[in-house]
Amino acid sequence: MASGVAARGCVVLARAGRGERAGTNGRGRGGGRAGRGGGWDAGRRAARPSPSPSASERAANDVTRHNVDVLRDLVRATPRDVDEKTTTAYAGEGFRLVRCMPHLKRREADDAVSAGRVLVNGELVRPSRRVVHGDVVTLDGKAMDWEPYAQSVESELGDARFVYLKYNKPRGVVCTMSDTERTSMFHALHHERKALGKDVRLFPVGRLDKDSSGLVLLTNDGRVSDALLDPERKAEKTYDVDVDRIVSEADARTLARGVVISTTQQRDLKETVAATLPCEVTKTGEKSLRFVLKEGRNRQIRKMCEVLSYDVERLHRTRIDDVALGDLEVGGVAPLDEDEVNALSARVDARASTPRESSKHTSESRRRRRAIDANPGGWGAKMFKERDASA
Repeated sequence: MASGVAARGCVVLARAGRGERAGTNGRGRGGGRAGRGGGWDAGRRAARPSPSPSASERAANDVTRHNVDVLRDLVRATPRDVDEKTTTAYAGEGFRLVRCMPHLKRREADDAVSAGRVLVNGELVRPSRRVVHGDVVTLDGKAMDWEPYAQSVESELGDARFVYLKYNKPRGVVCTMSDTERTSMFHALHHERKALGKDVRLFPVGRLDKDSSGLVLLTNDGRVSDALLDPERKAEKTYDVDVDRIVSEADARTLARGVVISTTQQRDLKETVAATLPCEVTKTGEKSLRFVLKEGRNRQIRKMCEVLSYDVERLHRTRIDDVALGDLEVGGVAPLDEDEVNALSARVDARASTPRESSKHTSESRRRRRAIDANPGGWGAKMFKERDASA
């Protein structure tokens, strides 16, 4: 086999064996017989091919190429003039009237319209009525500033401005879009982000430990993140877990009932010691478990297993609410299908139509639950009981 590289304006042949001269006259630097002297060595070093990628590297490159093709197809299939599309819908079909009242649940809004409490431009209407820019909507005689809210809600999931993806996160990738972390998704999905374009700023919905793998939802729609992470309407998540030894049925039942663990809050670094909420835990093998839970405390499943002296060897998330990982390969990215987008849309709608608790009330409710869960007979539970009795 012969390979050529430029050396002093001539071609140097690198070949095993003797008798092949290098250089123009076979002497001097780069000269001499093949197999002797610096010339042969220099040619061999220069002509040495770069190391071939390993099988795992080739597989990862194939996945990346497939991801890029999928996302480019997604971009090509998306209407380019989003503003024109949105304006046309706003001026034409309009927005659904019952979705213009965020302080009312959907059924309550329907009932209010049917009862004649809601007027559009002074006229009685039906719940199916759509309103357009300039319409005056009143509820019980009071004008409503409905347009800003309606525009944010009526932009359906699947609108051209938004992207909804599932990602099979490999183990070792940090679940963040920060460019300061070398192993973050920002770098792992570099080519995928380029395929979507610089205007699409993806972020993960929630987190998944660096040592864990599986389903992560990626989007640029904050409504989805808010709906799935809403503490009052927590999304159900499914995890497949392998541990280091055989799991007894009794231990599986104990994990399902809940165990006391210590977790550190990411925002204020405060440590919380409390029992985990009841969840579904089933054995799928001698050393394998399936967890279905709504709670999302930091490294919760690993710490639950540690309480019973099990070490988690593999933790893989397979489902978030109605979105399943399916057979998506490791490192793969795929758009959500229509059913999955509709499921997210229903969750967003439900959250939008539910009156929100004040932050003070919500914080107190959380403190109450933590105190009682940590020690049902302790000072925290007694304090809240005394406060309730005096109220």
